Amino acid sequence: MRPGLVLILMSVLAAGEALAQGAPSTAPVVTAPAEPDSQPPAYDPIGDAIAASLPPDQSTDQEPDAPTTASPAAVAPAWTPPPPRPLVITPSRPSLDRPVMIDEIGKTPDGPPTPTDLGYESRIRASVASAQGLQGPLDGGWTVRSTYGVAVMSLQLVDRGNGYGQLEGAWRTLDGPVGKVGLIDSLDRQPAVLTIRITKGPGKPVTVLSLAPMSDGSWAGDIMDEYGVHQVTMRRN
Repeated sequence: MRPGLVLILMSVLAAGEALAQGAPSTAPVVTAPAEPDSQPPAYDPIGDAIAASLPPDQSTDQEPDAPTTASPAAVAPAWTPPPPRPLVITPSRPSLDRPVMIDEIGKTPDGPPTPTDLGYESRIRASVASAQGLQGPLDGGWTVRSTYGVAVMSLQLVDRGNGYGQLEGAWRTLDGPVGKVGLIDSLDRQPAVLTIRITKGPGKPVTVLSLAPMSDGSWAGDIMDEYGVHQVTMRRN
């Protein structure tokens, strides 16, 4: 090679090196990507299935849900009393097809007595017994019967006490289809005999009973009326 050509080439190379050192470089700088800190996680199908079954995350970084109105608490219904039962009144007295007469002693217009009725009757009987204890031995009801046991007369006597007071009373005949009633005209009580005088009607003779006391508390004697004289007995009802 010729010496002149070599000098020219060397000059060009020196100039290029000077330019390279003095002018800034415009070539882009390529930076190698940084290596990741760790390896990517391996695929875990069991973990993915568990994560899918869990409820969504409700942490505070999510937007709050819209406010919801709380449902009111259930209130027990107020107690309502049951409707009243209809009042059923059962009559305690039997229905009668006819009136009960006063002489039907064994029949009563009332039904079976209730405990209240029995208690009331017991108190009445006790009061009557107490009052009767203050009366004389002839006080009360009596029935005069013939020697054949036929009832001919009923007497209701009032003896006010001590066996010596004034006697009063009423009578009722039982030997006819229609009984007659009236007040006793007079009662004369002696230690051994009781005399009762009765007027059965206008124009009829006075009926006189003469009776003597017996040991069993009854009285025995005779009665004198328009039919004559007959033996009778008088016993307490």
